Amino acid sequence: MTNRFLATVLALALPFPALAQRAEPPAPPAADPAVAALRDAALKDDVAYDIVEGLTTEVGQRLAGTEAEARARQWALAKLTALGFKNVRIEPYRMPVWVRGEERAEITAPFPQKLTLAALGYSGATPAAGLTAEVVVFKSYADLVNAPDGSLKGKIAYVGNAMAPTQDGASYGQAGVARFVGPAVAARKGAAAIVIRSIGTDTHRLPHTGMTNFPEGVKPIPAAALSVPDAKLIEAMATRGRPITMKLVLTPRQIGEQESGNVIAEVPGSDPNAGIVLIGGHLDSWDLATGAIDDASGVAITAAAAKRILDSGRQPRPTSRVVWFGS
Repeated sequence: MTNRFLATVLALALPFPALAQRAEPPAPPAADPAVAALRDAALKDDVAYDIVEGLTTEVGQRLAGTEAEARARQWALAKLTALGFKNVRIEPYRMPVWVRGEERAEITAPFPQKLTLAALGYSGATPAAGLTAEVVVFKSYADLVNAPDGSLKGKIAYVGNAMAPTQDGASYGQAGVARFVGPAVAARKGAAAIVIRSIGTDTHRLPHTGMTNFPEGVKPIPAAALSVPDAKLIEAMATRGRPITMKLVLTPRQIGEQESGNVIAEVPGSDPNAGIVLIGGHLDSWDLATGAIDDASGVAITAAAAKRILDSGRQPRPTSRVVWFGS
């Protein structure tokens, strides 16, 4: 059994966007009837779909370090064992856990309207009764960065950073900087809170969120993503030239260290000295969705590719290790 066979099969697990970013895809390997048969069988089976459907139906959302993620680990342990993998086990560890609380916002002046938003991961909290302050509108992250130090004291920063659609998804990283570091920048400039335009190209009122980061020495401020229609609403109000006031209620909290864990399974190789090929994805998901794409599909595709090797009757020299990371 050659390593080329293993590499070719594992290539089935690569997400298409990653391949799409190559301007000149490499030439396919020389035809190998055994590899072609394995590939064709993988394209016809439903192992990956069965994993995604089962995980999202029987567990659902599974925020890292929570009870739901613990149920997901047990589900994964049973599933990978039933699929015939060897050395299936859980590798536990502990991690700090953040959970969301109440999430409400509304424009109180000049044109009162309710808003749809969701807290960013590791957001700070407002007082229980909320925070009411003037909104300073920045059409882009660069505009926020260029704001004078101290100019946002006691105010709520809004950052537009509209994401443009791209075939390979590259604009997500470009627009995402407003979420990754925007709240910390706003905090350093004195902002009482920040709301950003949801990172996405959608037009519905389901805001996309994810983690943000407050470096050591920067006190977390309330930080949330507004749905795209609500973000556009604020920008339209700003063109009227009148001060905008927002009431914001965000009550997330840190609940201390909790247990998480990686679920590990293997396709044993024939040569203990040939090393380990590790594939997988993250088992946890954000808590506002089922986690079908992020990342049940990732763990499913990689596990299904490894199962093709397991069922092929041909044992590669290196061990293939499937890891479903808890966080």
